[in-house]
Amino acid sequence: MLSIVVPTLNESKTGYLAKMLSAYHGLADIEVICVDGGSSDNTVSLIQQFNACLISTDIASRAGRLNAGIKHAKFDMVLLHHPRSLVDVAGIKALVKLAPKLSWGAFTHQFDIQHPLLRFTSWYSNRIRGDWRRVYYLDHCLFAQKQLLLDVGLIPDIDIFEDTEICLKLNSQATPHRLPYISCTSAVRFQTNGIYSQALKNQYMKWCYYFSGSDKNMNALYEKGIDLNTKYKK
Repeated sequence: MLSIVVPTLNESKTGYLAKMLSAYHGLADIEVICVDGGSSDNTVSLIQQFNACLISTDIASRAGRLNAGIKHAKFDMVLLHHPRSLVDVAGIKALVKLAPKLSWGAFTHQFDIQHPLLRFTSWYSNRIRGDWRRVYYLDHCLFAQKQLLLDVGLIPDIDIFEDTEICLKLNSQATPHRLPYISCTSAVRFQTNGIYSQALKNQYMKWCYYFSGSDKNMNALYEKGIDLNTKYKK
């Protein structure tokens, strides 16, 4: 059995939420929990249309919304689902079946458009940062036992790189497993900002993180002009 937690905020712009809710609707042994941070588009009505569990909140950070969903989850295995990713239905079914044998892990990353740099980025994310360093970003769609997440103190409530931080905490307790099923992720940032410009921004963000930059300042820069994960006052 599986609880799928999705942190939402104005998700109609990419169409991924509708794809996700439609794909997972009616699957046996799962619940979908959408924790909405105050959407002003049709996100809430879309969630209600598919009878997913809706938690409305004013929590600004994606990490905080994920934690609210984890606490609400009724099943032992929790899937922390990126709001602009879509996991193969076969992968969801496999996770339900394998849940009792897994501590934590992630799915295999792939972007929804083809470009050599994006293919390399996914390869690096899967093979080097993931399999070797054991750090997966949220667009891999992370999964973990609920009790394990509670034991490590849930996800640090920071505005960016919270996925890195929770992986480091989980690594101290268990070895992750990357499942071979695809988590297909929107390349909307690359399409909006330009593939090479976004790639350079991503690397700059990582350096800021490694040198302990302010998570709010980093995320404000990351979200500038696109506002996908966090709403900042203008």
